[in-house]
Amino acid sequence: MKIKMVHADNMEELFAQVSEVDKAQDIDDELLDVEFDFIKVSDSKVVYCEALVYKVGDDDEDL
Repeated sequence: MKIKMVHADNMEELFAQVSEVDKAQDIDDELLDVEFDFIKVSDSKVVYCEALVYKVGDDDEDL
């Protein structure tokens, strides 16, 4: 399993970065889950985060 974390200052930037991460993954990597969250840093600053969980390797592979 491989987890990629992406963060940005706004949703548009986040989606652009997630798209770039998706394009950069190996063909064999299967996207298993996506978790979205945001962190309020201050009254004027929010950081948007997305975790992409990929399955890598064979089903029989020992972790």
